[in-house]
Amino acid sequence: MPEDNIKKLPVGNILTGSISYFISKPKAMLIFSILNYFAVLIGVHTWRTPAFFVLLVFAYAFWCYFFRFYFDKKPYFQLKSMGSSVAPSTKILFLSIAVMTLLILFPFVLPFLGLGEADYYLKFLSDKQTVDTVSAVVSIFLAPFLFFRPFFAWIGSVLGRNGNLRFAMQKSRGNYWQIVALLLILNIPFVFVEQICAGIGAPDWVLYLLFSPLIVYANLIMARSYEFFFIED
Repeated sequence: MPEDNIKKLPVGNILTGSISYFISKPKAMLIFSILNYFAVLIGVHTWRTPAFFVLLVFAYAFWCYFFRFYFDKKPYFQLKSMGSSVAPSTKILFLSIAVMTLLILFPFVLPFLGLGEADYYLKFLSDKQTVDTVSAVVSIFLAPFLFFRPFFAWIGSVLGRNGNLRFAMQKSRGNYWQIVALLLILNIPFVFVEQICAGIGAPDWVLYLLFSPLIVYANLIMARSYEFFFIED
């Protein structure tokens, strides 16, 4: 793709357009938010049990339905599209696991390279808040390669379009900082809600309830970003 044909993601338009869509379909967004809330709540309580895998299947079908609904791709629920989307989603999963595993092991390798003492890194890793903060920041800067752009391949396969991972990366190239900016802005309401809930001592179910519409909104951003790169002229 020639340099002058690279499409630059309009961060502001994506954010505001997603809000406008959310507001324009209050009933549908409310239903998606409620279903997502119960999925998260049940997932927390069924973690490490066989029921969790049943929930994963439901969640997978739920988000397939969500994206087909957004793009008005009828029928909204289609087993064929779900099946074809397994390949790109599996690639994204294994790619993310591989990179995250390397990041987790990285601090243990540094002392062997003469870069600091092992005790320092062990102390760093024992501080959960610091580790969580650093992990969140690193994840945002890796997300354009590990999740955001590869996720376009999954959306394409769900819609019965091109689900090739290389094609998705090629069409959305040249937008690293735009995607990072989008993710940083998107994280602000999540952090705000989390801090408020922690400050007032709200139970976890309240946090999940407030997170649910934000998660739906985040997926709207993914849908509109896909629309910009792959559907709009």
